[in-house]
Amino acid sequence: MDGQLFALLRQFYALNPTNIILFPKDCLPQGINDFLVNDVLLSQHFQKYPPSPQYQKRFWKWSNNDFEIDSRIYDYYLGLDSTPERQQSFSGFNLQAPPSQSYITHFWSTDGPLSRTQVDFPSNQSTTLMESRTTIESGTTGLRTWLASFVLSQYLIFHPELISSKRILELGSGIGFLGIIVASLQQLNKTSQQSSSTGSLWLTDVNVEVLSRCRDNVQLTCNLSSLHQNINYLKLDWTESIDVEESSGLATFIHEKINPDLILGADIVFDPSLVPSLVGTLRIALQQVNPKNEPKVALIALTIRNETTMNKFLSSVRGRC
Repeated sequence: MDGQLFALLRQFYALNPTNIILFPKDCLPQGINDFLVNDVLLSQHFQKYPPSPQYQKRFWKWSNNDFEIDSRIYDYYLGLDSTPERQQSFSGFNLQAPPSQSYITHFWSTDGPLSRTQVDFPSNQSTTLMESRTTIESGTTGLRTWLASFVLSQYLIFHPELISSKRILELGSGIGFLGIIVASLQQLNKTSQQSSSTGSLWLTDVNVEVLSRCRDNVQLTCNLSSLHQNINYLKLDWTESIDVEESSGLATFIHEKINPDLILGADIVFDPSLVPSLVGTLRIALQQVNPKNEPKVALIALTIRNETTMNKFLSSVRGRC
């Protein structure tokens, strides 16, 4: 696939704002139309995991700015809200309400950053999620993917040896983006190395609705993570690490049931009141049960929103972990 067209595909599935999407200037109008029809509208992925109708309306209108669009695209665009029934619902979305959720797909490659000019499309991987498009939904920020998850995922994609055949515990898994990447990398390693062991993955969150969405996203058949045979989902309350009696039970469970080699966390430091319980949970998870084993490691990716909160976390980690 032409690199410019693939860049357009990536931006479309990532729901990039249309005012920042790069239009493929070096491609002929017929080639762009064929791409939009065959590789988008008629593709199985689009049919099963489409962006929200609200976003599609903006995208298809934008695509008609520079040249005459294919009639099939135009008819599809008109069909998004041409009838009262469709105004109420299209693929499960309410067209009259704010775009609270949508499928979103991210492309990535184990060979390095994806190029906009040279693309070997079959070698690329993709991660698809049903994601909230608002900052807070159902009283939680956990129903969408945040920047730190992308940063930590990219680091692990470049260093898959850190998670290959390892027992992984993720704290605050949210809707599963990082978990899908980790599970996919473990699955790829098992295939490439012809190994009998994939490793294991424990995805945890305190919010049951978020954890359920995480499971649904990980198990989407378009994601390589759906083939992973050892993924576990667990409600984990960090505050249990504060109480002496509860922390003993938490430690027993983590050490005997999970026994993680690596602890992951992305964008989990956002509330200063949660820092003591988070650090307590990290301390428990990092404890060496068997001194002969390799030291346990935690990789935490954070976005600095409030320096006071960040400093509190860093000083607490230095003091207890």
